[in-house]
Amino acid sequence: MGKSIIWRFIIIAIILGAWGYSIFPYKDKPFYPQFETMAENKDETFTKLIAKAEDLQKENKLLTPSFAILNAAKQQQIQLNKYFTVPMQEEPANEQIIDYIRHKCQGKLKLGLDLRGGTEFIIGFDKNNLPKNRDVLDVRDQIIEILQNRINEKGVVNAEIKATGDTSISLRMPTVGEDEKHIVRKLLKQTAKLEFRIVHDKNAELVNNYNKDSENFKNPAGYERCMMEDKVDNKTVYRQLFLKIRPEPVRGEDLENARADIQQLGGFKVNLTFNTKGAKDFGNVTTKNQGKRLAIVLDGTPYSAPTINSPILGGSAEITGNFSATEANRLAIVLKCGKLPVSINIDSEFGTDPTLGRDSIKSGTLSILAGFVAVVVFMIIYYMIAGVIANLALLANILLVLGTLTIAGATVTLPGLAGIVLTIGMAVDANVIIFERIREEIQKSKSIGTCIRTGYDRAMVTILDANITTLITALILFNYGTGAIKGFAVTLSIGIIASMFTALFMTRTLLDVLVYKDMIKTLKMLQFFKKPSIDFLKKSKATKIVSIFAIIASILIVGIKGDKALSVDFTGGTALTYKYAKEIKVSQIKKALKQSGLLDVRVGYKYAANKSDKLLEIVLPQTSTNKDGFAIENVGKNLNTAFPEMKSKHVQTNSIGALIGRKFKKKALFAMVLSIIAIIIYISFRFEFKFAIAANAALLHDVLIATGIFVFTGGQLSLTVLAALLTIIGYSLNDTIVVFDRIREDLGLLEDKSYKEIINISINETLSRTILTSLTTLFVVVILFLFGGGAINDFALVMLIGVLIGTYSSIFIASPIVAFWHSKEEKTS
Repeated sequence: MGKSIIWRFIIIAIILGAWGYSIFPYKDKPFYPQFETMAENKDETFTKLIAKAEDLQKENKLLTPSFAILNAAKQQQIQLNKYFTVPMQEEPANEQIIDYIRHKCQGKLKLGLDLRGGTEFIIGFDKNNLPKNRDVLDVRDQIIEILQNRINEKGVVNAEIKATGDTSISLRMPTVGEDEKHIVRKLLKQTAKLEFRIVHDKNAELVNNYNKDSENFKNPAGYERCMMEDKVDNKTVYRQLFLKIRPEPVRGEDLENARADIQQLGGFKVNLTFNTKGAKDFGNVTTKNQGKRLAIVLDGTPYSAPTINSPILGGSAEITGNFSATEANRLAIVLKCGKLPVSINIDSEFGTDPTLGRDSIKSGTLSILAGFVAVVVFMIIYYMIAGVIANLALLANILLVLGTLTIAGATVTLPGLAGIVLTIGMAVDANVIIFERIREEIQKSKSIGTCIRTGYDRAMVTILDANITTLITALILFNYGTGAIKGFAVTLSIGIIASMFTALFMTRTLLDVLVYKDMIKTLKMLQFFKKPSIDFLKKSKATKIVSIFAIIASILIVGIKGDKALSVDFTGGTALTYKYAKEIKVSQIKKALKQSGLLDVRVGYKYAANKSDKLLEIVLPQTSTNKDGFAIENVGKNLNTAFPEMKSKHVQTNSIGALIGRKFKKKALFAMVLSIIAIIIYISFRFEFKFAIAANAALLHDVLIATGIFVFTGGQLSLTVLAALLTIIGYSLNDTIVVFDRIREDLGLLEDKSYKEIINISINETLSRTILTSLTTLFVVVILFLFGGGAINDFALVMLIGVLIGTYSSIFIASPIVAFWHSKEEKTS
């Protein structure tokens, strides 16, 4: 026992230490100090390098420190590997060294647009350059989809992209550092036109002739001269290639996958895989051109030109070059997401404030902390020593979630926080299930060691079932969802695994230590219900009628409201931009405009790249009206009436598209349907088919009623509300599975009882756990609702409704459906 505890403590310490270390530094470090700190063998040349870089920045204000160093090193022909040791198999190039230092400067904890703000890129294209037979709006929507995939390929970056005109697109993303902005600009503007072109058989002779007399040299018919970057003895050189102008018939559209990989001698490459058609075409090209060199060209630039020694029939190729890890990954993402139908330009850039508003974030943060403290205090009061252990596990759970998010490079957003709130609830719930099981064993007058061991054994099955069903949903949402849905799924998946580790492994270890050291003889706990014996199934006859009425009413409310129930995230709308003299709190502006009759107003501040122009942006959905009818002049008048010191002046009006487009809706709906099917399959396998139907019925019941009540109170469906509804799904499912697990267990133990009696007993046995879990979650949600403000208030309201209805449905909806189904089976048998 002693050695086992020591090893478990070592495992816990290593995991928590590693994950805790991964969070720091949570803020970005300045580049120059980090560059100088990491350098070795510094000399006069090194000092001149930094001085030259600073001079280049003075000449070009947009040049970032890292790119200034790169340019200075290139001009002065300095190899940075003289001063830096980078963990690579061969001597790294300057770009790879700078990429490594840049990575060391990055803060680990990244906040999203809603929590920190970021950068808005206004992207445009020329409609005169459209491909033949293509509609301008169709091309614009394709560009939006490709850019969305490039920026958010893994679902961990909080980006907002929408149309702001026929040929204009707004992309907002949480970029903070200038280096990151530079990389994003390259990522956006790259067309990703992939071509395979044959190198002239007499390339060396042509290069020699060109070098002798470049002015009189003429390219061979059908060929053009291109430059390819290469590396020789760790120095960058440029090689001339005479490439056939007409590319080979292998289309970039037939590319199935592209991924970055490490080369044998160090550095990085990009592996390409084609679909069946692409593989066939590539095989034909390499068969026909054996012995020749085939250049891989992206956007007109050749990256590599290997000799075709034999036909390549497997449908794979690789792009080698002087790539850093970041460059190779970026190139792979660009290729995988497809070619832009037309070249694009970045017309302008703006810095943006947090979309939730700084005042809402401050109050929301304080509210979450207050709610968390309330949970901690309650657990100590109710469970005493066991509560202290549960709180330690809860802190470890949060550390593991945040640590994993930073390791994955994820952006923390409000939907992500929704996932964290749910996982905190599930972590508390797991401990409550365990402690209630231990209490049952203590009441049987067993030794404390036996009680703890038996309590964990019996609770484990319940916890696994509850968490696995939610994890299945999260994985499906990640694979088939987009945007906020994907971000929520990532956080939820991480949280589920973390909560199982802390509840089943960490708390067990801590309790075993107390038993081993003979520090506890029993575990004292408070108890809400001694031995409840409520006939819930009898009461469910009335609750069924209430639920059916509530569902019908909810559907009618949403149907009657129609588009008015949808926020600008779904409908698009109008963005009004104002210059101003004095900044007013976002919450105050929203309140003033709401009092004047304008509904669902989005308010935010943004500023030009040089920070000279500070602007106020007010976004109204297409459905917004005021008592005089929609008029731009009314918004400006209302602003200046409420805040004369602001001196707002209207400067621009734009129509904007929805953040949640048709494809997003289809994917979200598909993900939800697939989740329901997966839940039915899993619960049918673990329980019975009727349990699966009952669980999904309770889930749909909770979401429909929560949506109806929220819309009835004047709320509008947005990405924030969507995050809350997803949280309710997880919460409802977890709650229902716990009750079902006890029913399954009691069916094997209470053979002398009827089916309905067993269901009633099971609900009563889990009643304390149900109330406790709801109560601890409500501590956080109620405080958020009362003091959160803004969009956080909407999130908290939906969660508040959802927690109450979820608790109700697990008792009065899910279990009675199982009982009703069983009685039907008995009658037909």
